[in-house]
Amino acid sequence: MKTLACLLLALPLAAQIQVFTLQTGLPVAAGPSVNLGTAAAGDIFEVRFRAVNSGSAPLALSTVTVSGAAFSLAAPFLPITLAPAQSHDFSVRFAPSAPGSYSAILSVNTFSTLLRAAAVLGPALFITNGTQTVELNTSSLQVNLATGQVLTLALSAGNSYSTPLTLDSLSLSGDGFALVSPPAFPLTLAPGETVPVPVRVTGVAEGESAAVLTVGPRRFTLYALVFRPQLAAPRIITGDAPRNGQQLTVRLQLAQPAVGPGSGLLRAVFSGADDPAIVFPNGAREIRFDVAAGSRDATFNGAPETVLQTGTTAGTLRLEAVTETGVTTETFRFDRAAVVVDSASARRNGSNLEIDINGFDNTREVGSLNFRFFDRGGNPIGGVITTTPAELFKNYFAQSGLGGVFGMRAVFPVTGDATIVGSVLVEIANSVGRTDLQRLLFP
Repeated sequence: MKTLACLLLALPLAAQIQVFTLQTGLPVAAGPSVNLGTAAAGDIFEVRFRAVNSGSAPLALSTVTVSGAAFSLAAPFLPITLAPAQSHDFSVRFAPSAPGSYSAILSVNTFSTLLRAAAVLGPALFITNGTQTVELNTSSLQVNLATGQVLTLALSAGNSYSTPLTLDSLSLSGDGFALVSPPAFPLTLAPGETVPVPVRVTGVAEGESAAVLTVGPRRFTLYALVFRPQLAAPRIITGDAPRNGQQLTVRLQLAQPAVGPGSGLLRAVFSGADDPAIVFPNGAREIRFDVAAGSRDATFNGAPETVLQTGTTAGTLRLEAVTETGVTTETFRFDRAAVVVDSASARRNGSNLEIDINGFDNTREVGSLNFRFFDRGGNPIGGVITTTPAELFKNYFAQSGLGGVFGMRAVFPVTGDATIVGSVLVEIANSVGRTDLQRLLFP
């Protein structure tokens, strides 16, 4: 009785092995036989299994074998010890070389089951790139594309055999993959005949995605490696050579079409006296640009070009087109120049003659003004009146935030009859040269 009691106590501790198939992704207990389904002759088909220690004591998993033509273990098996409830997954590979019915015995320790499978003739899958068409021999295909990019894979299924081949199904599963105008099934292909089965791939999110394309008995895994596109630095294209006081038109163009959408910054850098008038339409010295997938041309808020106000100050302007991959630059020099007058007018104000002049001096150093008055008949009145307001202009520009822009009014009190004065000629000069205004008439 003592020995019997010891045996009874040991029974609950016995190790037990259970085997499950993972064909559907969920574990299903393997019975006396397991149907692995149908594969195409020449393909390799793998089915995952799971061995579970369902007992309460450690279990040595020492024997995992499969015996039968066209069956093998997918990887060498190494003996391991499973703790209670611990599991170990392994795969059985089915690689039939010809059509027919196949079977094998799968043994896991003391457990065994009959594996059954069938092989049939399957279609070939081809991909066409330009004028070249090749067969996919590995049952898988990987493509690389940028986020937002859309590719259409020119796939086709064909009959490589000498007898007609009937296909009963076509399906595709996987995010970012879609069939384009699939043919109706069932479909019988004559020897050598092919049928298009194009697949559209969309780069939805950065990373790797996969899909399974099932064509009759064959399954092909399609992989998409989606990367974030890095835009090349574009070439800067401008119109005429820029000058102060004008708008500079700017376009950006890539050397090659962008593989995916991208963006960057166009930046203006000015070396010289600070001139806040040098800005893009957004009021800043940098503006975003975008390039659509497949395009070479940048857009600025949807427009094909942008403009830059060139300001009114002598100096060096550098444009920089900045992307993640680099910077391209264009440099323009605004040489010191004579004063530019945008508007000038003359008027009488009581006994005073007033002359208003608006313009800019990119040297910011107006030095002298000459005035010569004429009567209504065009005859000179007196000599040339010269003034040297250099200090006044110097103080003005030191406090101004308008670059080289200035506005001035010269007032001449008249003793006697001011109405005899009909016009005035004005000369304004800086260190570069003299600017002569057209004759201004007093109304």
